[in-house]
Parts: sequence; C-alpha cells; structure tokens
Amino acid sequence: MAEASRTWSTEDGAVLRAMLRPDGAWSLRLPDAGPSVWRRLLHRTTVELHGPLLASCPANLDPETAATLSDAGFEPIRQEVVWRLSLARLRALPRVHTEHRLLPVTEVDLAEAAALDNRIRHDIPGTESWTASAEEFAATLDDPGFDTALYRVAQHPGSCGLAGLIRVWSRSPEPRLGCLGVTRPWRRTRLALALVQDVARTLESRGITHLRTETDTTNRGSHGMAARLGGEAMRETVEWRRPA
Repeated sequence: MAEASRTWSTEDGAVLRAMLRPDGAWSLRLPDAGPSVWRRLLHRTTVELHGPLLASCPANLDPETAATLSDAGFEPIRQEVVWRLSLARLRALPRVHTEHRLLPVTEVDLAEAAALDNRIRHDIPGTESWTASAEEFAATLDDPGFDTALYRVAQHPGSCGLAGLIRVWSRSPEPRLGCLGVTRPWRRTRLALALVQDVARTLESRGITHLRTETDTTNRGSHGMAARLGGEAMRETVEWRRPA
C-alpha cells in the first residue's frame, strides 16, 4: 500500500507535511517559515511526490513568497474565506425539528458513510474528484481531532438512508467545521441547520463559544449560509496547485 503521508524537515526544525487525498492529490501543510525555507522543502517535495500538489496560503502573500510557489510550478486556483461562527447566535435561531435521526458516524455502516461523504464532496469546489473507499474513510477517523460527538450523520427513519453529515474537528484555538452537506433531495430544507444546531449544543455544553470554517468564494450555498448564520469573515486564503 502506498504511503498516505510524508514529512520533510530542515536542519533548523522546519517541517513540511503532505497527506495523500482519495482524489490522488497531495495536500501540503507548509511551515511558518520564510521563502528560502519553503524553496528548499518544495524542491524535495516536487521531486519525490507524484500526483498534483495542493497548498493553502494566506491571500496576502508577499511577492517573494508567492514567487517561490510559482517557481516550484504552483499556480493559484481558488479562493476561500475563513469564518468565525458564534454558537450563541446559532442558539438564538429557532430550533429546527427534523424527522431524521442525527447519529454519530460510528453508529452507521462505514461503507454507506463513505458513499455519502463522496456524494457531498463531489459538489464542493476543490474535491470534485474525491472518491474514498470505506477503508480510506475509516482511516480519516484516526485523526487526533476526531470526536464521535462532533461527526454526525442524518439518517432517514423510513428508508434508513443517509441524507447529510456534519464534521467538526477538535482544533486549537477553536474547533473547525470541516464539512457540512446534505444530499440533493434534501437541499432547500432545514436539515443542514438541524445538523449545525445539534453539534453546536454539544460544543456549548463544553464551554466552547465559537467554531471556524472555510467556504469557497464560488460556492454560493455554503458561502451564503455562513453569512446567514452570523459568521464573521476573518481572512481570505488561496489554494495553490502544482499539476502532476
């Protein structure tokens, strides 16, 4: 089996991490360092990895750092907004009552959960080619930030089919809403909001007041929902891509 993650480091301790995604692209986590460090690490990465490479960076990169990415074969492909959502504002909204059962992802068949995750990701900019197997999906639950109370799926009581999911990771300084989506038959309903409120109640019971998320600026649905939920736009990021 091919390696799913790789790391490279410099003599002074800067580390670049890469994770292989189910769509064949490598997601890079660049260190908080200057362009000279990035240049050395990216050279090693582009030589040793096959497949497209992706890196998320602040939108206001200085010209030298942006040139470092360009020289390594990267180009900007899409832009995201980072939001901060107030749980108190979510609580103030009328509570949604849904016929669906909202369950921890670990209480449903993981093959079905993987299929649901794939369907939802296919409609999200940047993950259109995402196709994870049940085994690959299960491996994501080994993330240190996984919390079964914060990774929920919506199951219809009649068909027992899965109609939506919300995935929140335990991160610092605040939890991160990594994905929220419902299948097409359940769009323009309040099922997505029901999932958000379900997780928000758990977070508030733990003394947490805010969570963070990102939306692609071209994804009008998720971008608009973050704004309607009272999200505060904090900053913009750009995803850079180096082709295979």
